[in-house]
Amino acid sequence: MPRADAGATLATELGARAQDVQRVRTPRGGTLLGFRCPPDACLDVWRRARERHADTGWWPFITHTQPSDWEWADLPGDSHRDEARVPFVDGLVELQAGELLREAETFRPPTGRLPVRDLDDLAGRLTAAVPHSAPPRPAETRLATFFARPPEWICLVPTGDPAGLPELLDAPDTPNHTPFPGRESLSYRDHADVLREWHDRFGAEICYLDTDALLLSVEKPPTDPLQVARVAIEHYAYCPDFDQLIGGLPEIAAHQAPARFWFFWWD
Repeated sequence: MPRADAGATLATELGARAQDVQRVRTPRGGTLLGFRCPPDACLDVWRRARERHADTGWWPFITHTQPSDWEWADLPGDSHRDEARVPFVDGLVELQAGELLREAETFRPPTGRLPVRDLDDLAGRLTAAVPHSAPPRPAETRLATFFARPPEWICLVPTGDPAGLPELLDAPDTPNHTPFPGRESLSYRDHADVLREWHDRFGAEICYLDTDALLLSVEKPPTDPLQVARVAIEHYAYCPDFDQLIGGLPEIAAHQAPARFWFFWWD
């Protein structure tokens, strides 16, 4: 278990004054610490705190919301794992197969006159539709350009399972994404299931978290074109609001899936 005072000590070692560190209790018995950070220094501070997680037990994340303004749900929600086969991400993709296959109709240039047969066929056609005109955008660009103002808070949470932060912090809240029978939305436990799988496969870790957005730092992003295409399909199944961010599946495959940072936002 992380020491109760280790988080406050870490915050001061990262540059915060002790009197400026906010502390709140979470509804399920945890602790959330936070302090302001110059926006252009947030990523560097996050990396420094991340490097010390094994020793401190406190996981850092960048956010717009100070601890005292964090909003909590009554419960983290039930898991839909029983409705989506294991691995959970594969089940999430299969539940939305029809919508995903229709996405192939928007590829420019078209990738064939015959209808897309299945998800494997979709991934194969996607490899031919990926634009290669621009490199993936770094995290600094994503945080600086998407939001009306950049984030300026660093928060710390005691946990040995950083991918489980959605269950601890009730975020992100995605009520308009309803992929399950009965038009049920992703629960916080569902988010954690997705993030745990991506952590195991790609070393993806939470870097930014707020009520409607998530940024993952990815140690081992996919490099093989077909794997990139499959991961882009997973990203779209997890966050179909990409059309308001960067575009459709070809753009996700070009600018997000092979990048070292994955950004998600839900309307």
